[in-house]
Amino acid sequence: MKSGKVATIRDVAKMAGVSVATVSSVLNNSKRIRISAETRSRVLKVAKELGYRPLRVAQGFRKGLTYLIGLAIPLQPDTPISPFFYEAVSGALKAAKEKGWMVSILGFKDRNDELSLLQKAVSQRLVDGVILFDPQERDSRFSILKGNLPFVVIGRTDDPEIYTVDNDNFEAAKLATQHLIGLGHKRIAFVHVPLSYFTAKDRLDGYRQALAEANLMFCEELLVEADGYYGVEAGYRAILSLMERVKERPTAVLAMDDTLALGCIQAAAEKGLKVPDDLAVVGFNDSAFSPHCEPPLTTVRIFADTLVYYAVDMLLRLIQDEVVAPSRLTVPTQLIVRKSCGAMR
Repeated sequence: MKSGKVATIRDVAKMAGVSVATVSSVLNNSKRIRISAETRSRVLKVAKELGYRPLRVAQGFRKGLTYLIGLAIPLQPDTPISPFFYEAVSGALKAAKEKGWMVSILGFKDRNDELSLLQKAVSQRLVDGVILFDPQERDSRFSILKGNLPFVVIGRTDDPEIYTVDNDNFEAAKLATQHLIGLGHKRIAFVHVPLSYFTAKDRLDGYRQALAEANLMFCEELLVEADGYYGVEAGYRAILSLMERVKERPTAVLAMDDTLALGCIQAAAEKGLKVPDDLAVVGFNDSAFSPHCEPPLTTVRIFADTLVYYAVDMLLRLIQDEVVAPSRLTVPTQLIVRKSCGAMR
């Protein structure tokens, strides 16, 4: 063949001395035509020598596939994307590339926008499957996708029919709270997103369990919901509002996300409090900026890239009607201790 020319199925057939139909059957592993082991081996060898690659568009057209998987990710016009999603996209790209697929970002501004986008993805078959994040109670996204488009959820759900990849958020929050208790803290605030999210509920339960096992009283007043979901500003406003309404301030804060934790550190500085001397702070995610905070942030690493890598692998198996077991995977977490937590003075 001339240098630079792309090999075709006819080139493979001619060099192997067989018909185009035989080459097609071998490359597609079809059982409709009986082909000897010797012929099959010869065709595969020639295809490799010629560098033949099947045309994905044509394959997809025959199978009804786009070879695209969608990541439904919140994208606010005025708010930087959460570091969690940078890692998530990295994991998705790696898994998809290994299987010869591509990733499409399905960006939305709020839940209604996401629902509309998912309905469009189903009706127009924009992608072959979807990865969803942040499952909630009575999640309306599931009814749109069930039976219409394969999907995998990052997080926990109560529906046994849904495929999920998640951390053990209960144990992760319990471990982080126990770390603070071990340093002598008794009044530990918890900054969280709405408790309709399973992740928030599980982390709250882990926090409460750690307090109970240490014979410490659970104080409702030390809970504060971030009014902007995640983000530095949301954490900043949350901890300021908490400080203003409690008579006895907390000595430590467990925040559901590193961006919330960073906001807490900034608010503490504004109030004249030193971290960790006056206020210990723990976050979640081990974002890229966490080691570079002042002081460096203690946090729970949840391995977002690994979560999504496994989720994409699971999704591609579902798309191709392969057996997927187990239907629920759990990725371990790790407490990363840095300098934002100090012992009580």
